[in-house]
Amino acid sequence: LIPIMALGIELGRYFYARAEVAKSADAAALAAAAEISQRVFEESGDLQPTSKTWANAQAFASMNNGYLSQYGVNAVVTGITVDAGDDTVLVQVSANLDRVFPSVVPDVTVTERGVAEIRAFTR
Repeated sequence: LIPIMALGIELGRYFYARAEVAKSADAAALAAAAEISQRVFEESGDLQPTSKTWANAQAFASMNNGYLSQYGVNAVVTGITVDAGDDTVLVQVSANLDRVFPSVVPDVTVTERGVAEIRAFTR
């Protein structure tokens, strides 16, 4: 009975941690969408993330990582993709959860994606 209870607790912590990474990815996507360069779009019609886009996305991912940060786990933005056809930004965030779980479960890395719509630009 105790091993089953322990497994249930660990699974609950895993899914909570995964939801925390997803929350960070959503916040990072919203932040990245707000920082797509309008100047570049007006000049070329291309939607490109800038260094400020990456920095803002990482800052918001970190701010929305409260539960995991108490364990020393950081959510890291690993990718930003802009889809000009759909006017959306896809942000990929990863976190290594080794510090959250016991050493019997090595190398637990979670990757989640957040999507946000880019504000309307006119050319």
